[in-house]
Amino acid sequence: MKPIKGAAFWFAMALALPAVVEAADYTITGSSGIMNFVAVNPSKIDDEDVYRLAVADACAGKPICQVHYWAGSAPSGLPLTDEQVDEKLAAWQLNLNTGLRRWLVKCAKSDIFANNRECM
Repeated sequence: MKPIKGAAFWFAMALALPAVVEAADYTITGSSGIMNFVAVNPSKIDDEDVYRLAVADACAGKPICQVHYWAGSAPSGLPLTDEQVDEKLAAWQLNLNTGLRRWLVKCAKSDIFANNRECM
């Protein structure tokens, strides 16, 4: 039997893996420049995979990208109200030009990415 290579391998792997994160787990509600706004289903706010998948969705092919997260609903653009700033759960910052990759988390509200984050 020949081993599966290249794109066929990855297609087979995708078929074999169950869908862990569903589309209803998060919604990209809008963007402004490099910033993307994401509403996370409140039942999934502790699921780190939801945040990672939203990053993959929002930042695909972009060398500089930010993703900001809220529970339930998120703004669709700027400017943000004081309440929206206070309610933000987390943010991902990516700059491939400088090597920046970091999670900023409102540590008083969440334990996500406990070993790889900065508190905001």
